[in-house]
Amino acid sequence: MKHSNKTIAAGVVTSFLMAACGGGGGGDSSDDSGSNPTGSALNAGAGAPTGAEGSCSATTNGVNWDALMTEVCPKLSDYNLFTDASDPTAGPTRGGVPYDLSTALFSDYTSKYRFVFVPEGKTVGYNPSEALDFPVGTVITKTFALPENTAMPDGAELVIETRLLIHRVDGWMALPYYWSSESEATLAIAGKRLTDLTTINNQGQTLTFDYAVPKAADCNSCHSIVPDLAGPDDQREQIFLPIGPKARYLNKDFSYPDGTVYNQLQYWSEGELLTGLPADFNSVEQAPVFNDETHIPSLSDAELNDKARAYLDINCAHCHRADLTLPADYAGPAGSSGVQLEYNRVYADSPGKFGVCKDPVAGGKEGYPYDVIPGNADESYLLFRIETTDSRHKMPELGRSTTHQEGAQLIRSWIDQLPSASCSPMP
Repeated sequence: MKHSNKTIAAGVVTSFLMAACGGGGGGDSSDDSGSNPTGSALNAGAGAPTGAEGSCSATTNGVNWDALMTEVCPKLSDYNLFTDASDPTAGPTRGGVPYDLSTALFSDYTSKYRFVFVPEGKTVGYNPSEALDFPVGTVITKTFALPENTAMPDGAELVIETRLLIHRVDGWMALPYYWSSESEATLAIAGKRLTDLTTINNQGQTLTFDYAVPKAADCNSCHSIVPDLAGPDDQREQIFLPIGPKARYLNKDFSYPDGTVYNQLQYWSEGELLTGLPADFNSVEQAPVFNDETHIPSLSDAELNDKARAYLDINCAHCHRADLTLPADYAGPAGSSGVQLEYNRVYADSPGKFGVCKDPVAGGKEGYPYDVIPGNADESYLLFRIETTDSRHKMPELGRSTTHQEGAQLIRSWIDQLPSASCSPMP
């Protein structure tokens, strides 16, 4: 059983509080979300919103759908998303499906536990480039847990927060819940700051840093695309979108709780949860796997380029993007900066979009004349922003307090092997 010695963050963290994971507890104990879906719908019996006003105190056999659609509940357990309300890392209530990403957004070395809940009778629509089309009623949960040692992901960990993305009738809503005790996560609208957390990374280094649970309002900063307003009469508003669950990042094998290993997109499709998956599965875009265990020096140039582009896409392109597959005249919040780092953007067609020989426009720093200098990572502002923890320069601006050393090494290696450009060092 994965992560059997779990710790819940509570107030100022001073000790590890151990609790067993998985199984048991309230809700629908007959959950079988990990079973092979062939011949049955993954969300069969999951229930669905009734359209009535919800109640956070309602007793439900499964997910408290009506509360999810109408209420901002003070406790995560009010929504009854997990069979054991004290463990958000396993055992989703019936209809919850676990998933993982091939390359993930870095968040201070935390492990992520992701589940998607879709109301019975509804399905997710395939999208070749952007986030999948999740229907109204969808709930996406992501729990952040800090391992004692990132090289031992099955060891002890500190469960810190669970974030919900809820697709209501009027759009997506984000709610952060902080694990204030070993048994309950409470709503943290104003965020939460934990000091002096410690982990050991894959290189054996002990890292100590503060961790920030985001304010609910902060979620808009990363999850929204914004219109290029045509004038005072242009009333278009920003659009809130999920970031991670795109086909290219879900197009990977996943080990389900019952021991089966399935490609996630095919699992969802055969389980009647996903519609529109191309019959020619080879045509589905696939981002590479990159994690802290990746041995960067052994990568070929092609592999290095692919993994670096995926890393920049998932960590940066939710803000640094424009055109391509977005709605007309919409861009990420930093799309106008000139640096646009989408995975589906062809580097050879526009190296400048990746910052090559481009003057920094967002502050800049002495000693870093261009965003990217092929062959000279040390003087490339892009790498400096990825490595620094200075709030004025760091990227992403939110979501991390420490440096992702493995990710920085990846981008350093990528910049150093890029084809020479006009700003490159003289041979």
